[in-house]
Amino acid sequence: MKLKKESKEKKKSGRQARVGEFSFRRKYTAVQIVIDIASLAALVYIGYIIYLCALDIDKLKSVNKTNADMSMFMWEPLLIWAAVGILIFAASFYLIFRKKKKPEKYYINKHNVVKYCNIIDTCIACIRLVLIISLWEVCYLHMCVIMMREITFSPQLLMDALIIVCIILLTRIRLRSISDTEETDETEKKKEIVQD
Repeated sequence: MKLKKESKEKKKSGRQARVGEFSFRRKYTAVQIVIDIASLAALVYIGYIIYLCALDIDKLKSVNKTNADMSMFMWEPLLIWAAVGILIFAASFYLIFRKKKKPEKYYINKHNVVKYCNIIDTCIACIRLVLIISLWEVCYLHMCVIMMREITFSPQLLMDALIIVCIILLTRIRLRSISDTEETDETEKKKEIVQD
């Protein structure tokens, strides 16, 4: 009986998240589900770009009637961007599910720790989505270099960098707001206890 209880406790603790000394049941929000689906769709789209490029290169090689050197037209280097996308995806899930340190800047207690964790996890998921979307553009630019021998720069990459900065700033504002409200609530409770 004791062994069964211990195994049940281990299973429960495995499903729990930890921030410092606080442990709680992880809640997967609807926003995170939407972002995860969008990130997967972005990865699939990168694979689709590579697939189209491979088809076009195969057609070029088969239609080559001038016996020109086609060895420079290789689509395989594009697979680097698919691998980078998968690594970003895996790294984001590691950052989301690992044990988090209790922050020194923000006031965290057992009442707001779930909110804190959800805000951090949503920030990581949003940054992951923007990074994978920016890989579309990089993959497309690489394809242009392979197919048309044109080196261009896309302003979309600068926009993506600005979006990531905005996500980080908004996350810090949200964390500060929940920290401030909880801290004021705690001080008010202490005042009430002292007055009683």
